[in-house]
Amino acid sequence: MKKLPVIVIGREFCSGGSEIGHRLAAHYNIPYYDRSIIDKTAEVLELSTQIITDHDEKPFGMFELTNLPYRDSWYVEDPSVLLPMGLRVADAQFDIIKKTAQEGPCVIIGRCADYVLKDMENVLKIFIYAEMQQKIDRAGRLYGLNAKTAKRLINKTNRARAVYYSKYTHQKWGDRNCFDLYINAGAIGTDNAVKLIQYYIENLY
Repeated sequence: MKKLPVIVIGREFCSGGSEIGHRLAAHYNIPYYDRSIIDKTAEVLELSTQIITDHDEKPFGMFELTNLPYRDSWYVEDPSVLLPMGLRVADAQFDIIKKTAQEGPCVIIGRCADYVLKDMENVLKIFIYAEMQQKIDRAGRLYGLNAKTAKRLINKTNRARAVYYSKYTHQKWGDRNCFDLYINAGAIGTDNAVKLIQYYIENLY
């Protein structure tokens, strides 16, 4: 095995990706970054965590770009131009992800981390998914939702993640070509998914 990698996990909502990330971080005794990215972003931008949460992994609307001088980039040299909140949050998060990864092995959840770190060495990119019924069952266990409400929330969340990813990377969310491991955690279970990733890291990576 090479040096322990930075592990980035893209995941469908309620597929088990966050749990798998937590367990990998605990097993290797390395930092886990998910909600903490929101907290760090709030500190950097000097905004409330609620404002950051409201824009976290959510696409900005094109109407927000109406008054910007550049249409295909969120980078603007003129400091008097106030960027849309969604762009400010994403830009800050991407910078935090880069700095965090440079500090050493860790687990980073979502937020286009696979793309943000695409030019960095020793990054293991994983995507976790599951079939709809398995995601509905998990949402029921975790959040106490009935099947109809769970399915609606799953579809809404995953659509938002897909659009968000596409806007910032110009790639398709969940594209297998973007990941080293593509795992159906619903089919094999989170226990086996964790074991599979551990085996890959320790024997094949």
